[in-house]
Amino acid sequence: MKGLLMGLGIIGGILLGLFPKIQFPKPVWWKVGLILFLFIDLILIFLPNTVANIPYANYMGKLGVTDDFNVKIPKSSIEQIDGNNIIIKGMDYPLVASAENTNKLSENKKATIANVVFNSERKAFELKKISANIIPLEYPYIVELKEKVRILLLHVPLAWNAVVAYLLSMIFAIFYLRKEDPFYDTLAVSSAGIGVLYTILATITGMIWAKFNWGSFWNWDPRETSIFLLLIIYFAYFALRSAIDKPETKARLSAVYSIIAFISVPFLVFIMPRITTGLHPGAKGEGTSGPVVSSGGGMMNFDLMITFSISMFCFSLLFFWILNLKIRSDLIANKLIENK
Repeated sequence: MKGLLMGLGIIGGILLGLFPKIQFPKPVWWKVGLILFLFIDLILIFLPNTVANIPYANYMGKLGVTDDFNVKIPKSSIEQIDGNNIIIKGMDYPLVASAENTNKLSENKKATIANVVFNSERKAFELKKISANIIPLEYPYIVELKEKVRILLLHVPLAWNAVVAYLLSMIFAIFYLRKEDPFYDTLAVSSAGIGVLYTILATITGMIWAKFNWGSFWNWDPRETSIFLLLIIYFAYFALRSAIDKPETKARLSAVYSIIAFISVPFLVFIMPRITTGLHPGAKGEGTSGPVVSSGGGMMNFDLMITFSISMFCFSLLFFWILNLKIRSDLIANKLIENK
């Protein structure tokens, strides 16, 4: 299911992104649709609650974690209410609540999202408040990540679309070498430029993740190192272009460079971070392939997968819109230069 949802987001974004043609202006309905989807995506990223189930709440209690978190309490799991003490089926610790919250809990006809904190002295969970469920989606609460799990919905789509951008740049470079049409050189350099932009944004969101989980913005983790090398490779691509004045030579050499540069992308993005030990999910010895490509549930439940798929779709469309604008502006600039 994870692969299906992810595939729908990526493939749907690419197919719609290429419509009508990569260099043609996007229809009004296309642009309005993208803006609407981006708005919906941002709502789905930031508004749903992060929620633990009862077994995970027990795990939190055993750890003695004193941070508050949300736990989902099904109506059928309430076994006994004795004053302010509530016995929950499957919960190893009693739930202590005020009279007001006890009434709310007992009156709810559906499952309750309870914000609780573990009291290590009383060996009980204290119910602080009943959380409102504004959006009918719930993301898994993970003690190491807490609310930062939402960064996944920005970081990964940016990184994946950067790979798509570099792939397209290589494909357009091949077309240029075969046909020697400056149009394909424009496509190649535009795609590479937006790939660098997406890589930088993916790096920034990854640095935010690293700061709160690993203690500093940059740790020279294999994943961080590989992205750093990738940026250097493509910065060199633009340095090469700026160093050559003759348009035909510039286009030909940069096309060859783009093809060679892309050979490093699969290794730096998918292989190197997984064959070396590191902090990033999916590193060697970590036990999984990472939260996205791993076959297990991990940190991604069905609700998070839905939003992740929508994010992949939206960031793919956004990439193609930016690419379309860049191509059209470069074509106009080239035409003006030719007419001088």
